[in-house]
Amino acid sequence: MIPNLYGPQGLVLPNAFHQAHFVSSFQSNFTPLGGALATQLTLLPLASPASGFTYTFDRTAGVYTRSAQSLGPILTERAETLGRGKFFLSFAYQRFNFSSVDGVSLDSLPAVFTHTHAENITPEPEYENDVITTDNDINFKVNQFTLFGAVGLTNRIDLSVAIPLMDVSLDVKSNATIRRIAGPNSQFGEAHYFDSADPTGSINKTFTGRGSSTGLGDVTFRLKGNVWKNAKAGLAVAADFRAPTGDEKNFLGSGAAGFKPFVAASLHAGRFAPHVNVGYQWNGDSVLAGDVTSNVKAHLPNQFFYSLGTEFSAAKPLTITFDFLGQRVIDATGVVRTTFTTAASTAHPENSSKTFNNIALSNHSFNLNNGSLGFKLNPFSSFVLTANLIFKMNDSGLRSTVVPMFGGSYTF
Repeated sequence: MIPNLYGPQGLVLPNAFHQAHFVSSFQSNFTPLGGALATQLTLLPLASPASGFTYTFDRTAGVYTRSAQSLGPILTERAETLGRGKFFLSFAYQRFNFSSVDGVSLDSLPAVFTHTHAENITPEPEYENDVITTDNDINFKVNQFTLFGAVGLTNRIDLSVAIPLMDVSLDVKSNATIRRIAGPNSQFGEAHYFDSADPTGSINKTFTGRGSSTGLGDVTFRLKGNVWKNAKAGLAVAADFRAPTGDEKNFLGSGAAGFKPFVAASLHAGRFAPHVNVGYQWNGDSVLAGDVTSNVKAHLPNQFFYSLGTEFSAAKPLTITFDFLGQRVIDATGVVRTTFTTAASTAHPENSSKTFNNIALSNHSFNLNNGSLGFKLNPFSSFVLTANLIFKMNDSGLRSTVVPMFGGSYTF
C-alpha cells in the first residue's frame, strides 16, 4: 500500500513543461516499515504449550500426578512436559496496535521528497531544488487469534503446533506540502503545483490509502524434551519451526521460514516458580525485508532472545505471572530521525535554505524489550482461563505500547 500511495510511479506532479517527479527513500523503498513489520511478525509471542496442568507418571502408585503446582507461565516455557498421552488444547486472542517504529511516532512520520534530476538539462535547473515535505499517519492494527494443540509423546517429550488466524488493517494518510525554493519562472510561472487549474495556490494535497486482510498466519511447530529434572528443578531443550504459510504481501505472515532452538530451565521454590529461556532465531528471506514492489527478497534479521520470570501460586486455582521478554535483533534496517536542508536560491536570494524534519534508513542491531504481567485461573476441572498484558520497555523496532491477551485451555 505505502509504495503505491502516491501512484505507481511515485509522487509525480501534473506539470506540462517538465517531468516533476519527486522521490523519497522511505516511499520508494518499503524496507523501513516492511522489514520492521516482518521482524515483528516473527516475534509475536506464543502461549506456552506446557501451560496449565502438567503430569508425571507415578510408577509406584500406577497413576499420573501433577508435576507442578502452579498453572505455568503464559508467554515463556518451563522445563515440565505434559506427560505421556496427555493432550492440551487452547486458544488465545491478542490485539496489536502499532504506534511507533524505532521511537518515531507512526501518527506523525515525516518524509522529504526531492526532485529527480533531468539528465538532458545542463546546468541543473534551480526548480529542481524544490522539495515536497510529507507528514504521514500510519494506522496499523493486527488481531491475532491462535489455536494451540500439544501432545505428550512420552513422559519427557512434547510436540505442539500453533495456528494463528490474522485480521490485519492498514490505513495511511499523507499530508504533502510543496516547498518552493526557486520561485516563479518568468516564462512558465510556478514550477510545481498539485492542481494545474491553480498553479499558484495548490501547494497542499492529502493522499490516503486503506487495506485489510484476513487469513492464516505463519504456523509454528514446537518439539520440547525434558533432559533433566528432580523434585525442585528441571531443564528442557526445544526447537520451533515456523512455516511461511501466511501471505506476507497482505501482512498475514513474515514471508520467511524460521528455526528457533532454545533451552528452558525452571525451579520450584515454595509458591514461586522461576524460569529462564535462552535461544536463537534463524530466519530466511522475505520480500518484506527487500522490495515488495519488485518482488525482490532480502534476509530477514536473526534474533537472539532471552526471557526470565516467575509464576506465583497465589491460591490453588490462581497463578500470577511476570516475565521480562528480551530480543537482540541483528543487522536490521531501521528508521532514524534526521533533517533535510534545501539549497538556497541564487536567482531569488530572498529564498534562503530551509531545514525540514526527515527520516533516514539505518542498518543496526538493537534490543527489543517487553514486560509481561498476567494471571491464570482454574475455575473447574482442567480448564484454565488466561489474561495477560505485554508492555514495552524500550522504543526499538515496530512497537505497540500495550498488547492485551485473553485465552483459555484444557488438558485431558
